[in-house]
Amino acid sequence: MKSNNLPELDIVKASNDFDFLKKIAVENNFFKYLNKYALPTLNLSKLKNFVISCIEEKEFKTNLTSRPYHIIVDPTNACNLGCPLCPTGAGQSQRIKGILKFDVFKKIIDEVEDYCIELHLYNWGEPTLNKNLVQMLNYAKSKNIWTRISSNLSLKYKENYLEQLLKSGLSLLHVDIDGIDQEVYSKYRKKGDLNIVIENLKTIKEIKIKNNLKEPIIELAMLAMKQNEHQHKDFYKFAKEFDANEINIDKIQHNPNMDEGWLPSNPELIYKTYEGGEASSNSSTEQKIKQCHWPWSGIVVNWDGSTNPCCIIDDPKSDFGNVKGSSIEKIWNSSEYISSRSEFGDKKEITKNTICNICKNQTHSKRLSRVGKTFAIKL
Repeated sequence: MKSNNLPELDIVKASNDFDFLKKIAVENNFFKYLNKYALPTLNLSKLKNFVISCIEEKEFKTNLTSRPYHIIVDPTNACNLGCPLCPTGAGQSQRIKGILKFDVFKKIIDEVEDYCIELHLYNWGEPTLNKNLVQMLNYAKSKNIWTRISSNLSLKYKENYLEQLLKSGLSLLHVDIDGIDQEVYSKYRKKGDLNIVIENLKTIKEIKIKNNLKEPIIELAMLAMKQNEHQHKDFYKFAKEFDANEINIDKIQHNPNMDEGWLPSNPELIYKTYEGGEASSNSSTEQKIKQCHWPWSGIVVNWDGSTNPCCIIDDPKSDFGNVKGSSIEKIWNSSEYISSRSEFGDKKEITKNTICNICKNQTHSKRLSRVGKTFAIKL
């Protein structure tokens, strides 16, 4: 072992001892990168890849032997709401609207099943608008892949749809509820109906109780904004009524060049990388560059198969390739990815000026180009 508890990569690659690999992850606090509810799904191949990935990240490797363990696949970039900080909701995305087809999804899952620990089926749209979502979740479950979706739940679903969704193998359902009355809720969740959300949550609670379902985990969250700040304490009571397993007050990301008064007054609920904020942040500042976690851990696949290196990019010109004509394995060590990782090392392997080389993990910087008034970044 090295003095910092990191073993040599060759030792890890040669090991098939689950307990030994788990010990490495625990001693180095690697599990902080994973959702705690996903840990029971770890098997030898996933844990081994995960530990290798974490070591390669700490050593600033650029051409990786590990594969992404956090995979976002967007079922659609269409949405029923009009949230003003989202490029979809604001109608400012440059990517064509569409629906992910099941055969493309199956191709992705068949490739990543041995190393994917977390599969997030959402990004720029409302996932339940994809009629094949339940089938996708069923398939992921059959491959022992932990899944998470984020839904606004502001849709009137067909009879039995929610029961099918809850029994699909979905691991965690996240819902953002940014106001506990319609007036406050609709200030950000434009076009949304809180009464519909509440009725759907009641139905979900009933289905889980009736069928004694442990999963999906229900996670209800409120994005901390100026207009809902007075409701934060009451939100916990509100969420408990629906047997929420996790209740969070989350921090928003916004366009620092277009501050239209969304940030709350409490600085502890604003990232310190925004002006006046005090909350911890993984982003870099203008003065200090921090290594970005994404190039070593995750990949985003859009509905059309195109890929991006992180979840706040909404720009077709920033794509790193397409899974329809290639594989994630090839894309993962493409010149774009190697250039991106090299940005945080000695820079000798930068051959392309990618979105990562421009961003430098300064995701809250005023200098970055944004998609309209939204927080999403572009070249």
